[in-house]
Amino acid sequence: MKNTHNTKQTKASSKASRSEVLANELLELHLEHEMAAFEGEAFVKFLREEMAILFESIKPLTLQQFVDAEQVKQVIARNVVENDIPGAIIEIAGDAASQLFSSEMHKSTSLNKIFSAKQYEEFVDKILELPEQRKKGINHLIELPIYGDLISGVLYQAILRYIYDENIVSKHIPGVASVLKFGKRMIDKTAPSLEGAVEDNVRAYIAANLAFMLRESKAFLENSLTEAEIKASAMELWDTLESKTMGDFQQGMDAIDLSEFIVLGYEFWKQFRKTKYFKDCYELIVDYVFEVYGQTTLGVVLEDMMITPDRLMQEAELFAPKVLAALKENGLIEAFLRRKLEGFYSSQAALDCLNKNR
Repeated sequence: MKNTHNTKQTKASSKASRSEVLANELLELHLEHEMAAFEGEAFVKFLREEMAILFESIKPLTLQQFVDAEQVKQVIARNVVENDIPGAIIEIAGDAASQLFSSEMHKSTSLNKIFSAKQYEEFVDKILELPEQRKKGINHLIELPIYGDLISGVLYQAILRYIYDENIVSKHIPGVASVLKFGKRMIDKTAPSLEGAVEDNVRAYIAANLAFMLRESKAFLENSLTEAEIKASAMELWDTLESKTMGDFQQGMDAIDLSEFIVLGYEFWKQFRKTKYFKDCYELIVDYVFEVYGQTTLGVVLEDMMITPDRLMQEAELFAPKVLAALKENGLIEAFLRRKLEGFYSSQAALDCLNKNR
């Protein structure tokens, strides 16, 4: 009786072993079949066919069936607001920018190679279509204290120069110029305080009339500068700048200055992204996009975004062959497929099925 039981166990064990061998053989055949699909041309062909099928399949579905506004907001909050940009990226961005700005290619490139006269003119025309904003800009400029200081300084120097050097009376009446020059020399030698008094009076006159001069400046800029004059001045400025190189524009700025600006920009971004304003901005935009496209089919959404199988395949055909070759050479694709398949072929269900169908 005991010998009969042992014989049955041996037969069962033998059967199990043969099933495992067969399972392993099937695993290797399956792996070989799957690996062939990752050959360059075969993979691109497979991807092109599947891409076309996928696009056709999802066309009737709406955007909200795939994702909703709250999910998008969470992604933005997590990846844009909460997660920091790695320090290595900031460092390499600064170094790369320094390399660019110090390169001969950059320094020798003129402005008109980057920005055409037509683009500049279109930009000027668009600004001229905003008269209200232009008027407000002029008003804000004139109200700045520095503008008042500028006007005062220019008038002060002009009046003194007129008094001492350019007096029209002294130029047209014989002998007056010599008398004035002699008088100024005498003042300098014997009574320098008189010259100081003249200058103080000029300053007092300008200060008393500054408000009037600012109003006149505003009226002149608002009423005298026509759109044609503004455009002519803007185009004259372009004529002066278009042939200048990037090196001309960045004179006085070295790599250290550039790196510091990048750091300042990054620090500003870190604080700005935490503001309520930024949160309100991206939430408003996401809500609007879903208001427009939420119930729209993906076929329409993809068409509006100009996302087509052909455009995606262009990128796939560019990158896939080299990426696949590297992954295959390092055994990564085979290892991945083996991990995915061997669990099934070593499962009891697979072995029982092989046993049953022997």
